[in-house]
Amino acid sequence: MLNKLRIKIESRVNYVAQLIAKTRMSPNTLTLLSLVVVVAGLPMVVITRRGLVLAAVVILSGFLDVLDGAVARVLKASTARGALLDSLIDRVCEALYAVYALILGLDPLVVTVFLFLSLITSYLRSRGESLGVSLMGVGLMERAERLIGLVITAIVLEVFSHAAANAVLLILACLVGVTVIQRTVYIWRNLQH
Repeated sequence: MLNKLRIKIESRVNYVAQLIAKTRMSPNTLTLLSLVVVVAGLPMVVITRRGLVLAAVVILSGFLDVLDGAVARVLKASTARGALLDSLIDRVCEALYAVYALILGLDPLVVTVFLFLSLITSYLRSRGESLGVSLMGVGLMERAERLIGLVITAIVLEVFSHAAANAVLLILACLVGVTVIQRTVYIWRNLQH
């Protein structure tokens, strides 16, 4: 879904990527920096117990995640190792976002269901692509949408209440569940018999 929007803003992202490429910073460094941001934010959320800390961390680490791929393309430095590192760090960050949500007092069951379905969604993309089925743009809640959903949940927690934030996260989990079904059906239909 948001991949279509990403195409529209790709020129701006590429401009920033070109500036970063001039510094000779590698895409893998940006990938690792996204993890550093998430890990460094954990003590802040423990101390402050503020949803805005989660929102800021998701936005910054997500931006770094977008940039790493753009820098790799600018430098023509896309590698299988870089792709593996990027996928691994993305999953670690998703798990740590769930830890943030638990620290902030969100419902453990809702957080667990959201994380579980998010990981299954990512697995389906990885497995589908390993079987030769591209899943770019398939499903309601790709990674970008899930991150935006977490930011919205964190803001709702900050402005309203735990109950409201839990409701938002539950709705997001249901939408991610729909994405799991969409991707499973899409892969199944596109696999050779």
